[in-house]
Amino acid sequence: MSYVRIRIDFTPLADDDEFVLGELTDELADSLREIGGEVERVDRPAIEPDAKGVAELVLGVVTVLAGTDPGYVQALVDVVLAFLQRHTGRRVHLRVGDIELTIDRPTHGQTDELISTVRAAIERARP
Repeated sequence: MSYVRIRIDFTPLADDDEFVLGELTDELADSLREIGGEVERVDRPAIEPDAKGVAELVLGVVTVLAGTDPGYVQALVDVVLAFLQRHTGRRVHLRVGDIELTIDRPTHGQTDELISTVRAAIERARP
């Protein structure tokens, strides 16, 4: 089975600081790790010449390596929806290849459609 990398990020709120964003990013990454798969926080390469090649973590962004298994895609969407329920006022963005989705409190019917869309996007992005 081939896998694709999915980028998942969430919108910060006006009063979020780096600590809060770091904690939320860790929470999302840990929840995704619980369902399996390879999850990484995204690093931004250092651009400053004085940075000595050290990369900094981008807050609010993780990637997950996913296959098309319907159970896994369902679990991934469930994790994202649970994150949104715990942290109201935020949106989550998923990018699978060239397809980008924004999630913000979907209805039950929209959730089913979201699962199908994510699965189709993974299938399309597979090498």
